[in-house]
Amino acid sequence: MSAQKDPYQVLGVARNATQEQIKKAYRDLARKHHPDMNRGDKRSEERFKEIQHAYETLSDPEKKRTYDTFGAAGFGGRGAGSQARYSRGFPSMEEIFGDIFAQGGFGGRGAGGGFEEMFDFGQARRPARPGHVSHSVTLDFRDAVRGTEKELLVKSPGEAERKIRVKIPAGVDTGSKVRISGKGERTDSGAGDLILDVKVSPHPVFRRDGDDIYLDLPLTLYEAVLGTRVDVPTVGSPVRLTIPPGVAGGTKMRIRGKGARNPKTGKTGDQFAVVRIAMPEESEEGMERLMGEIAEKYPYDPRKKLLRHL
Repeated sequence: MSAQKDPYQVLGVARNATQEQIKKAYRDLARKHHPDMNRGDKRSEERFKEIQHAYETLSDPEKKRTYDTFGAAGFGGRGAGSQARYSRGFPSMEEIFGDIFAQGGFGGRGAGGGFEEMFDFGQARRPARPGHVSHSVTLDFRDAVRGTEKELLVKSPGEAERKIRVKIPAGVDTGSKVRISGKGERTDSGAGDLILDVKVSPHPVFRRDGDDIYLDLPLTLYEAVLGTRVDVPTVGSPVRLTIPPGVAGGTKMRIRGKGARNPKTGKTGDQFAVVRIAMPEESEEGMERLMGEIAEKYPYDPRKKLLRHL
């Protein structure tokens, strides 16, 4: 790069550009003008050399400070870059982006990480990196809450279907992703991961809201009036629950620690039994007469508060 070439102008960035902005500009320009992309184009090769020198100046904090203070004169009138660390007259695309990734550029990926995702040069220049394999799995409600093991038939690219046994952690829900290390695509350089997309089947009794579990608890009219003790099912063993006298329909009775375990925090939610007053399926004459006597002797208006606000 000649002494007149301003590295900021070469990369097209402002003087207050961040290192991420400088790296992004360099990546885009290097890809466009790299000699591998422009075989026999001398102008692109010269332009690429200018881009390379500019980046080597601005990506090095000490060289950048020197240039910002003294300009090209700070380097004896020459550009600051050096190509000696590369294997040939100009760096390969792998060397360029390997350097950037090794410095934590573009999302902090390691050296070479993600390189093949951004560029396709036909034949790979390194061993194929193993890929992750996605697989959908449907779980019973109880199995999802308590955790389980399942035997799956998994198909990886270029491989025959495999039967594997996987462990599903407790507390997963529809939309959860479970990563099984080393069970994905297999190549000479290793094995990728298996990513399970979880779907949980609805349950006829239980329903889930976050880490809490709900179920409707039917009570007879006289159980609600007099109070009682009932066995309430949970995803584990039943729990004996005391119902206070005069409980109203819709009341939520908390059973602590009987919800779902959160796979991320390790904390367990609660279960709520929602009281539902159940009327008898068939009304008998004697019961109707008794209810009439109770209504006359103990009258009350449950809608009084409602009408008060209208």
